[in-house]
Amino acid sequence: MEAFSLPVEPFNGTWVNCVNNNLISILMNHDKNFAYAPCLAQAQYQLHSVADDGSQEAAEHSSQAHEEGSLLLDVVRALDFSSVLDFQTHSLEPADSVHLAIKQFLHNGYYVFVDLDRFHYPSGVDAEKHRQIHPAFLYGYDEQTKSYLLIEDCMQPSKMEPYALPYDCFDRAFAAAQTSSLIVTRVKEQEEVAFFSRCTKELISANLQTLLREECKPYKTDHAGNPLISTTYGLSAIKQFADSLEARLFGISLSQFQRKAVALKNPYFFRKSTVHLPLILHKQNWVSEQEFQQLSSEYQTLCQEWELFGNSLIKCYYKSCYSKASTPAHQREIESLRELLGGMYEKEKRVASLTLELLTCSTASGQTGNF
Repeated sequence: MEAFSLPVEPFNGTWVNCVNNNLISILMNHDKNFAYAPCLAQAQYQLHSVADDGSQEAAEHSSQAHEEGSLLLDVVRALDFSSVLDFQTHSLEPADSVHLAIKQFLHNGYYVFVDLDRFHYPSGVDAEKHRQIHPAFLYGYDEQTKSYLLIEDCMQPSKMEPYALPYDCFDRAFAAAQTSSLIVTRVKEQEEVAFFSRCTKELISANLQTLLREECKPYKTDHAGNPLISTTYGLSAIKQFADSLEARLFGISLSQFQRKAVALKNPYFFRKSTVHLPLILHKQNWVSEQEFQQLSSEYQTLCQEWELFGNSLIKCYYKSCYSKASTPAHQREIESLRELLGGMYEKEKRVASLTLELLTCSTASGQTGNF
C-alpha cells in the first residue's frame, strides 16, 4: 500500500498539551463537541520556589531553576479520556522492527504515540538546535515520500499542524530518545462516544474545588529528604508570583526565555479553554439565563486579562533585556504587572466560588438537563 492514514484533524481550539490536543483531535471525529473537552480539565495554578538555606546545593538548584524558567507561574491541567479511549503500551524487543510495529497498529485502527527527539526533525523550532524528547503522534504513513504522517507543534509552539517525518529522520529521532515502547490508542468499541454524556455536575464541581484548594508539596529534595524546591498549588500562587515577579522573571537567560515565552501564557490558555463553561452549564439547565450571562462576562474577562498579562510580561522582559538597565519606566511596568496579578487573584477566586455556588444551588433545587 502506497499510503495509509487514520481520520484525524488538528485541534487548535485552545492549548492543553501535545498529547491531550491530539487525543481531542481523535475524539472530534466521533463527536465534534469534544472540542469543549478542555473545559472539563482538572486544573491548579502552581509555582515552584527554591529553598534558601544558604547551602551550596540550594544555590546551584536556584541558579538552574532560574535559568530553566521553572520558577514562573504555571497551570497544571489533567484530562481523563480512559472511559472512551483504549490505551495500550507495546514494549519493543531489540530484534523488533519499530516500523513494522507502527504500521501494523495503524492498520488495526490504533493511533501511535512514540517518544522522539525533535533535534533530528528535518525542520522546526528544535531541529538541529535543542534536544527535545516528546511523545510524537503518528496517524499514518506515505511510502511514496518514505515518511510518517504526524500532527505536531514543532513548527510553531502550541499550534498543531500536519507534519511529514521522513523515515530516516524518524530512525535518528527514535534512537536518540532511547525509548523501547509505543503507546497506542483507539476509540473503545461499542462505547458511546458522546461528550456531554460525560459532562456531569459532580465532575465540574470537583474541578472547581481543586482549583480553589491550597497545597504546598516538595518538588525536589536533597539526600536527607529536605526540600530543595517546593511547589505551591492554588490561587495563592498568583499572589506569591506577584510578590517576587521581578526576581523570577529576570533570572532567565534570553535563549531560555525564548523557549519559555509560550509557557508564560498558560494561564491564558487555561482560561481560553473555560470560556465555554457557562454555555455548558446553561444548556444543562444548571444556571438561569441571567446567571449564564453573568458567568459568560466573568469568564471572558478572565481570559482577556490573562492574555493581556502574558503579552505584557513578555514585552517587559524583552525591553528590560535589551535596555540592560533598570529605568523608572521599567519599574512602573513591573508595578503595573503586580497590580494586574493582584486583581486576577481576586477575580479567579470570585468566579470559581460563584460557579461552585450556582452549581450547588441547582443541585439543591433539583435542576437537571441534557443537550
